[in-house]
Amino acid sequence: MQEFQLRVVPLKNNEFALELFQCAYKKAGEKKRPPAKKIGRLKGNPLILARQAVYDSLKQNQYDPKSLSYKRQTPYVLDETSGVNLAVLFQALKRLSKPERIANITQGVRSMSNEEAHYWFAKMSNGHNRSAQKAIRVLLDD
Repeated sequence: MQEFQLRVVPLKNNEFALELFQCAYKKAGEKKRPPAKKIGRLKGNPLILARQAVYDSLKQNQYDPKSLSYKRQTPYVLDETSGVNLAVLFQALKRLSKPERIANITQGVRSMSNEEAHYWFAKMSNGHNRSAQKAIRVLLDD
């Protein structure tokens, strides 16, 4: 099962950003596993509008959403299902600013089945990021 990490990055004025990383598998014969790959970052208004999706992922992984704070230094370790859903969300919301679009896309990603989320994650991870990002935005932004 693939592992993901959600890291808190403190910003000024007690604000923070969230960065999602996909952890690499440790290869046979290696003592350390390769560094994690950064999937995306959410901050500001998109993070505020997508916070319920983040809270849901934390709850699914036995974390208290109240522990999400700019002071947190240890990353949240997420299972594959939660990590893939957040990865799709982070990529779909990248560089969006209109609150209505952010809310529509967030709700659409939250309502996706596990298979559908994996499909979009694969599309976005395998070199088709821009076209997949555009397609998912059109699909989810009614």
